[in-house]
Amino acid sequence: MNNKGQITIEYILILSIICICMIMTTQIVDEQIEQNIIQHAAQNGAQNGLDKNTYATYYNDTYNNYYENHKRLLLSNKVEIIKIQQIKKQDTIQIQVYAHTNTLNNEEKHILSSRINYYIRASITKTFNKTSNTFYEPAYSKNYKITTRNIIWI
Repeated sequence: MNNKGQITIEYILILSIICICMIMTTQIVDEQIEQNIIQHAAQNGAQNGLDKNTYATYYNDTYNNYYENHKRLLLSNKVEIIKIQQIKKQDTIQIQVYAHTNTLNNEEKHILSSRINYYIRASITKTFNKTSNTFYEPAYSKNYKITTRNIIWI
C-alpha cells in the first residue's frame, strides 16, 4: 500500500456524500414539519371557532341579528369536525374542512363556516407570527400562503 493520500480522499468523498444526503433530508423534513404545524394550528383554530358558539362576545348588531334570526348560533350545538385536509399547490396550501351537524340550517351552517375558517386562519397566523389583514385572509407560514375553502357539510 502506498501512502499518497488515497485513503484520505476516499474518506472525504464518503463524508461529502453523507453531508449532501443530510442536507437534502433536512430540507424535506423541515417542509414536513411546517405542514404538520399548519395542520395542528388549523385543528386548534377549528375547535376555537366551534367553541365560540357558547361564550363569544358579539357586536350589538351581530348579537341582535343572531338573537332574532339565528338563536341556535347563540347556544351550544353538536357540531363535529370530521376531517381537515391540506391541498398543496406550489407555495399555497388550501385548508378544506369537513364537518357534520343535524341542528343547524343551511344559513346557520354558512355563518358557522365563516367563523370556523376565520379562527383557522387566525390560529395559523398567530402560530407563525406573520402579519396579515383583519380577517387573516390569507394566512402565512414561513414558506406558504394559506387560504381556507368553504366547509363541506356531511
